[in-house]
Amino acid sequence: MSRHNSGSHIGSASIMLIFTVLTMVSFAALSLSSSKADYNLSQKLLDRQQAYTRASHEGNAFVAAVNSGYNSGAEGDIIRKSIPISDNQSLNIAIMTKNSSNSDNSENLPVIKWKIEHTREFDYDTTLPVMK
Repeated sequence: MSRHNSGSHIGSASIMLIFTVLTMVSFAALSLSSSKADYNLSQKLLDRQQAYTRASHEGNAFVAAVNSGYNSGAEGDIIRKSIPISDNQSLNIAIMTKNSSNSDNSENLPVIKWKIEHTREFDYDTTLPVMK
């Protein structure tokens, strides 16, 4: 009885090792590109949040000024201010200059509008970067 070993198993460990390394390199490249995209998105969100916070602080200062007697540029009983946030958006504020309630607390005037509005039309890019 003789055993006959065929040569079909020679090099299979090397092939498995090569496929494993290629798989790990592929996942590493995908992880790197995904983390770079997440970082870029986080930076854009940080910039957006800081711009809104700046505009909000400026709006609060405007409300405080109106409550302390500032009424320059009032149109009737309403004073308005538009604070730019970015090229496309602004924070629009409207305050009643006379308190409509009959309470004795007339120092806090009602804010009737505190809204982020678009200042221009968006031109969305709906094309896909696909090679032809």
